[in-house]
Amino acid sequence: MADASMKDLTLKSSTSGDANEESFEGITEVREGKAIIRCDKKLNIFYNATQEVNRDISIVGVHAHILREKKDDVTLVEAMAASGIRSIRYALEVKGLKKVIANDFSTDCITSINKNSKLNGTEDIVQPSLNDANVIMRSQKGFIIDLDPYGSPAAFIDSAVHGLEDGGLFVVTATDMAGLAGGNAGEACFARYGAMPLKIKSCHEMALRILIHTVQSSANRYGRVAIPLLSLKIDFYVRLFFKIIKSPERAKESCINTSLVYYCTGCKAFNFQPLGVRKSQKIYTFARGPPVSDKCSNCGSIHHVGGPIWTGPMHDKDFVSVMEKTLEDNYSYLNTFPRIEGIINLVAEEVDVPLFYELSELCSVLKVGTIPLPKIRSAILNLGYQVSLSHIAPNTIKTTCPNSIIWDIMRKWKLQNPSPQPLKEGAGFNIMQKESETPNISFDLHPDANPASKENNLMRYQNNPTRNWGPGVRNAFKGQQKSEDKRIANQGKKRHQRKEPGTSNKSEPESSPSPESKCFKKDDSTISGEEGQEKL
Repeated sequence: MADASMKDLTLKSSTSGDANEESFEGITEVREGKAIIRCDKKLNIFYNATQEVNRDISIVGVHAHILREKKDDVTLVEAMAASGIRSIRYALEVKGLKKVIANDFSTDCITSINKNSKLNGTEDIVQPSLNDANVIMRSQKGFIIDLDPYGSPAAFIDSAVHGLEDGGLFVVTATDMAGLAGGNAGEACFARYGAMPLKIKSCHEMALRILIHTVQSSANRYGRVAIPLLSLKIDFYVRLFFKIIKSPERAKESCINTSLVYYCTGCKAFNFQPLGVRKSQKIYTFARGPPVSDKCSNCGSIHHVGGPIWTGPMHDKDFVSVMEKTLEDNYSYLNTFPRIEGIINLVAEEVDVPLFYELSELCSVLKVGTIPLPKIRSAILNLGYQVSLSHIAPNTIKTTCPNSIIWDIMRKWKLQNPSPQPLKEGAGFNIMQKESETPNISFDLHPDANPASKENNLMRYQNNPTRNWGPGVRNAFKGQQKSEDKRIANQGKKRHQRKEPGTSNKSEPESSPSPESKCFKKDDSTISGEEGQEKL
């Protein structure tokens, strides 16, 4: 999808007395949504064009929450406003906002916000604030708090959930995915969020659930509850929407939706150990465990343990429905409209179960050709279980079907599609040695085998639209070339550092292949991730 348009302008001093034009000589102009932002390249201001979909979906979500709660004259606090484009767009595009506090700790940003607010005619709504993010969130009671930091939000979550009005909306972004979903830096994730990630295919959903757990724990300390309304993994970050309510009784209930994850290293099955169980309506007690033995019952492999994570619902389907209607009624002009429409429909279809399987990974365990998605969906649906895609990745299954039955289905697929070479001893071999305990497995096409989002040809999964797609540098208005130069200089840096002193690097290629060379091409245009999976 097209991102916000950016172009360099050199504006001469105006004789008409326009203060904005006189003060912005040699600027970059950004047009996004209904807003126009002009930023002096000399100022140290962060703007990331790649997060246009983040800002668009935030506008839709904030509007939907105001409509759903039937509120007027709402105060919204953006704790880290940077260029101010998000705050100005809120003022221009969301009905029901009385005041938008655009806060930042940079005087350059506040200068930019002031001038751009006047440029867009939002100075009566947008109130610039030069303050620490934690201070502003605690001191300015808002019905909506938007927290979008550069990196981890962990140090600011406590202030946000404490400072919100009862029933308010907390919207938060995390871009530190290397720690939150990496698996190789589990100690960093634990230090920030109090949970250990796992190196699994559904690591990005696990990242969402770790962040929900962190927000929930913070809210519970104040006798509050963080109700997840929408939890999204988009591109290189996660974006979550919470309704924060005061309820000491419901805060205690969080223990039954918080669990450790036992992940089989062989067959990729996962099991969950809740930290508490409900004894009666308002009384909770210890859970029994563990849910697995020392070896996996499917394949005999060992388990890795991660978490704790949130294992309750990630989305409020009623809120998602209101968002869908709000999008259709008010925001057809957005550049990212087709993508947001696809994401919301995928979320509406998702089964409320934690984590998901990836088909190629299941098939690799048995060394069998990848089972078509409609086939395995049909097999699960024909047995009476629920199944859906994940909005995070194509060729995935979220299902209420137990691990053992998933492997009974895969065993039958392997028997129907034998490979010429026998399996070596290991997880796949051990699975095939077992007898199926699930009769009447059928791959006959089920009426719901293809989800409605596919039948309606919605945009569901999108490849990275540009080269070097990512979080960007802190000063995006003057840092693009600097960032590119740094990337080129660092190519092969680690490889060269591993060479013995005095050895030659002549045999090594001068540079690594470009990202484009790794993309699938079709008539000189990059095909979508989903289409690429299907073509393969």
